[in-house]
Amino acid sequence: MEKGLQLTQGTSEPTEAPYRELLGSLMYVMMATRPDICFSVGYLGRYQQHPDSSHWTALKRVVRYLKGTMQTSLRFIRDEKTDPLVGFADADWATDQQDRKSVSGYVFQVFGNVISWSSKKQQTVATSSSEAEYVALGAGVTEAVWLAGLLDDLGIPTALPVTIYEDNRGCIGMARNLESKRAKHIDIKHHFIRDHVAAGNINLEPIGTENQLADIFTKSLDVGRFQRLRQILGLQDREGVKK
Repeated sequence: MEKGLQLTQGTSEPTEAPYRELLGSLMYVMMATRPDICFSVGYLGRYQQHPDSSHWTALKRVVRYLKGTMQTSLRFIRDEKTDPLVGFADADWATDQQDRKSVSGYVFQVFGNVISWSSKKQQTVATSSSEAEYVALGAGVTEAVWLAGLLDDLGIPTALPVTIYEDNRGCIGMARNLESKRAKHIDIKHHFIRDHVAAGNINLEPIGTENQLADIFTKSLDVGRFQRLRQILGLQDREGVKK
């Protein structure tokens, strides 16, 4: 996607192009092996009720990108030196200029391989970047607990606590109950994070924004940063692997 792209709800005549059908096809590809288009698919999915030519053009751009990277897909190589389960959680605060709702994103790795990812618009308006990050972290903690249980059922013990990397220290402070006054207005359902941190199930670690893998799931990025994060996620050219 074009960096900083801001579309609006369709105001012109709706396009007759098969917008929903193509979006559904891209969603299948995204869920199977192309997490790099996760944000784009989620963003363009907001306009499927009344898509016009501008939305169709943006959707075709995603297809053009996939056509140019058809040999790119996730590569799985078990790395015994890494932790069994590691996550990254991030948010882009007040991105949507129409309703100012933020976008949550997370990604999890098992033995160094990406196996779970998400990009989702938040349901409420966050009043600060820390609050937006806190809501995103809540979604990440929920996924971490579920994945830890799944791995345990598969006979792969997960060493607790599960580490989740977060690039907002204010969010980490709220999760550790160090900034309770700022969090009083946040929906109570998000505060289960504190229970898991206190119980030793989740370990929150700060990370620099430049190394935040979940950033690719919260916004459209410039080409250089997008390609760097895509490579770190494990998306590689299959022809290169064969060599």
